[in-house]
Amino acid sequence: MGLFDRFKKPKEPPKPQRSGVMELIFCPAASLEDIMGRMETALGVQGGGTGNRISIYQDDMKVTFTGFLANQDTEDGKKAQQQLQGVWAYFRQVETGEVDIQRNLLYHLRQCRGMVQVDGTYDGPQDPDKEGAISERMGVVTQALQGVLTWGMDALVDPEGRVILDKSGRSDLEHYMPSELPIPPDWAKEAPAESVERRDRSMALLRERHIYVTPWLPLLHERAEEPGRTVEEVCGRAAALLVVALYSECRLGEHMSFEEARKFVAPVMESYGAEEFFSPEERKYLDDPDSTEQTQIQYAWQYENLWVMEWALGLTDDLFWPSRICDVPESARMMRERPDMQALLSAARLRSRKELLEEADLIYRLHWACVDARVMNMPAPQGVEAGVVMERHRALFWLAGCDGMCGWDDVDLST
Repeated sequence: MGLFDRFKKPKEPPKPQRSGVMELIFCPAASLEDIMGRMETALGVQGGGTGNRISIYQDDMKVTFTGFLANQDTEDGKKAQQQLQGVWAYFRQVETGEVDIQRNLLYHLRQCRGMVQVDGTYDGPQDPDKEGAISERMGVVTQALQGVLTWGMDALVDPEGRVILDKSGRSDLEHYMPSELPIPPDWAKEAPAESVERRDRSMALLRERHIYVTPWLPLLHERAEEPGRTVEEVCGRAAALLVVALYSECRLGEHMSFEEARKFVAPVMESYGAEEFFSPEERKYLDDPDSTEQTQIQYAWQYENLWVMEWALGLTDDLFWPSRICDVPESARMMRERPDMQALLSAARLRSRKELLEEADLIYRLHWACVDARVMNMPAPQGVEAGVVMERHRALFWLAGCDGMCGWDDVDLST
């Protein structure tokens, strides 16, 4: 051995190969403390975290969970915000036939404020059994956080590992609903109990149909025992809607002139005495010889409102789910069989204000889902016909006396 060799640093033994996975969990957390507390409980390591990090060990496996909160003005917060925005945009542009699942997944991501980075490593080459053990712990944490988990960075999966949506538009699920966000108990403390109960029933019905609606929509504060619309008011509104819709049908479908259409509906107006029941906007429309085709189409939709009035008057029990337009010939027939105001009043059995408020609350929340879907440039949920929903919102709010028993033209259709 030479002198030089005597002072050479001995070679270090090679480090063992480490394999592993890295995934992200997105969750609707209220705070970083909430994230860490839920993870500690789920992993059974209370007090085992350091700062925003928890590590667990099993044999040669190490799994580290690092929590971030997206609304913090820190580097970690900005990182989480960028990841959230990026994954939302990525899955928004995925082309898929599972549009209802995609929409609800986007709602879930939109309500997320927390992110957890999961790093799992183990000795040796890739091992499906060890990666399965790491995935099992990821699923436990995802469940505890009410979150969704990335998988290979090109899919999002639920806590059971089922694909919600991947980059090809595939899903393992028949339906998907975002997690339920809790509402603070004092949020509706000033509201009548019946308003909260009514909202809860509406939300349950929408969940059954796999339609997500934000829980933060206002409550309808009207009380069922307070005076509502009279049967005379509702019959008058039905007569006005019949005339307006029939006139529009004459202009659009039969291509009648203004004078011809007015002459056609004149006997109907007279038999019901409908002149006194028109709203200011309806009267303006009926007196305008130069109304546009778009305006005529808008008023032709009043058959939908007429159907709701006929339901409210007990002429039909079929307030069908609004996934189709109403049966116009049947609606016209129901009125034709009561050809004047006296016959209509005699046949009418006005439903209770409680029933009207129940339907008004439900349609209000469904209308939010339709409008929000349109804002995202997506179709209305579960095959719902958005135009029918909007008109039904108008009719039911007027019937139930929402917005301070306002006039027909003044019903607030905002969501």
